[in-house]
Amino acid sequence: MKNKQQLHDTLIDVAAMELDFPVTDNDLKEIAEEINEISDEYWYYCTFREAYLICLYGNSNPNNKENMSWLPFTQHCYKLKKLCEEFVFPMTDIRPRVIVIRTTLGMVMAHHTDVSKDKLHLFEPKLRLILKGREKNTLYYINENNEHVHIPESWRAYIMSGAGMHGMTNQGEEKYTLCWGEPWRGDNLENKKFIDYMNEQLDKHYSDAIKLSELGNVDHGAGVKTKEHRSISWNEYHSKTD
Repeated sequence: MKNKQQLHDTLIDVAAMELDFPVTDNDLKEIAEEINEISDEYWYYCTFREAYLICLYGNSNPNNKENMSWLPFTQHCYKLKKLCEEFVFPMTDIRPRVIVIRTTLGMVMAHHTDVSKDKLHLFEPKLRLILKGREKNTLYYINENNEHVHIPESWRAYIMSGAGMHGMTNQGEEKYTLCWGEPWRGDNLENKKFIDYMNEQLDKHYSDAIKLSELGNVDHGAGVKTKEHRSISWNEYHSKTD
């Protein structure tokens, strides 16, 4: 069992590590089907990631991370809410936004870093669960030789660092990635459930984790969001591209 400082020092170097989530393949299918029932009009196109996103728990304004709640169009998402309320939220004293990143066949997610340059050195873990489309659609990190270090297709869930530059190319079926993140930033490792869970997961999966230090000398700051990036509603985006 690592103490708080040891846990911090270990996790801050993890680019990505597999996690055990209490879900079966059938559970993932059912949650994906719940998402499928939501009208496309509630999705938006993110020019930063160059992918579609939808906010499920948060605010109708994708840039607003305050006054959060389940959005009205998630009333039927019973399986999703059960997973969040019973498994994820108890580990996050500050409740995270819940979003889905959606990529379609041929879509290339831009190389990007999820935190600003002044926060690249901070511990801001992100939890991910792939609902569908794992095959031929794995996220990857960039190493110093500009090679792609892929997250294995076998991973259903993982913890990742947004401080490492990453991307994805969709070469298979449509992919849904369920995400929990900001405004939750790890609660400064004060939540006992999260501490116990991560110690358990490190014992099981750390040997196969992708480490930031092993990627070498990478300019992760090159992938930080600029003022030109924005979120465009589904209808506005497709009115210009269809």
